[in-house]
Amino acid sequence: LIEGVAKMKCKSLALVAVVAGFLGMSQPAIAHHGTSASYDLNKPVELTGVVKEFVWANPHARMFINVTDKDGKVTEWGIEMRPAPNGLSRIGWTRHTFAAGDKITITVFPSRFGTPTGVGEPNFPILKNGEKLPGTGTTNRSGVAG
Repeated sequence: LIEGVAKMKCKSLALVAVVAGFLGMSQPAIAHHGTSASYDLNKPVELTGVVKEFVWANPHARMFINVTDKDGKVTEWGIEMRPAPNGLSRIGWTRHTFAAGDKITITVFPSRFGTPTGVGEPNFPILKNGEKLPGTGTTNRSGVAG
């Protein structure tokens, strides 16, 4: 009888450990996909600046651009691109799409917290050195051709 109770406790403990493991693994996925919680998807902002760095990595490519305001103050913006690099590669992007020094104009959805960060999408036209990047500006936010 004691051996049976010990086996049952061991199985119960193992089940609790497995469930806790799955819950722990799901937390980063839930936190990662909080775009509407972090960014204001109703207030797109157009930025023009100079690329400082372009990072081609999962889960999202990122770029850092220096934006100069009308008073000459430079602010570095961090932009997370969507979709992931495999989706961006389908429209022709590579790790070499942007280089330090490229002048770009990009529309981002800014941070809800007032920081110079945003999320960018190729749905809006993106200009690189004055020319529209292929595969950008194909639809607007509602998915209607634009």
